[in-house]
Amino acid sequence: MSSNPRTSPSIAVGLTAVFALLAAGFAWAGADTTSAPSPAPTATPVLVTIANFAFAPATVTIPVGGSVTWKNTDLTEHTATAKNGAFDSGNLDTGQTFTFTFHKALIYTYVCSYHPSMVGTVVVQTPAPTASGSP
Repeated sequence: MSSNPRTSPSIAVGLTAVFALLAAGFAWAGADTTSAPSPAPTATPVLVTIANFAFAPATVTIPVGGSVTWKNTDLTEHTATAKNGAFDSGNLDTGQTFTFTFHKALIYTYVCSYHPSMVGTVVVQTPAPTASGSP
């Protein structure tokens, strides 16, 4: 067999390596990865604004592991205090914020401890299971 000057052993080895990598990539792309847990996506906290003696929005829904940030834009002090004791922002002066991360699926009702007519709700839901495999 005569040697072709256009193809050298190093090119043949290089092409073999490229094909092997491509084959491994295709095999990995089709692999079932449902058994390995994936980290929960990091989401931006949901913002609840305190203004005009009200929480806006009054009700927010987030997944387990999600966060809520309360920001006081009112001209007076307020708090965000869970009725079940799960969280308490303490005093929030104008412009101050408080962030809380929720680790348990539950409905949390909260109030301003200075103004009990100010009421809000955080609904924390367990994410729906995703379907494994594809049809």
